[in-house]
Amino acid sequence: MQISLRMKKSFLKILPLILFFLMGLFGSIVYGQNSDNEQIENIFSHFESGIKTGAVKEFSDYLYTETYISLETGVAGYFSANQSFYILKDFLSHYKPINFKIIKISTNNEKHYAIGKLVYNRSGVKGESQVFVSLKLESKKWKIYQITIN
Repeated sequence: MQISLRMKKSFLKILPLILFFLMGLFGSIVYGQNSDNEQIENIFSHFESGIKTGAVKEFSDYLYTETYISLETGVAGYFSANQSFYILKDFLSHYKPINFKIIKISTNNEKHYAIGKLVYNRSGVKGESQVFVSLKLESKKWKIYQITIN
């Protein structure tokens, strides 16, 4: 009985430390998830704003080292961030955005993507395209890995 009483007292002494440690661990996990979610929302917000105004610069800092781009003009492939910038800038200068709205965002574990609707003016003719953008981790930061405009 004395051993079990000592063990209980010892356990009660270290219980607050254990709880404090677990709360800190849980808090850092939740904070990490919130930080990721904020970063992801921020990227999609900049992407939406940039496509809507035709200003690729608004999201170009978020382009992956090699971004896959597929456009309805037939351009498709992996391009450096710098090449991607100019390809998208050229595309949006011919397909002048009237409006762009992200209509769906999916964030589940490691696959984050958004789907949007682009309304544009090309040579005086109004058109619509579906836009798909996905993210991938690069050096612990989320980056735009794929952009498809069809």
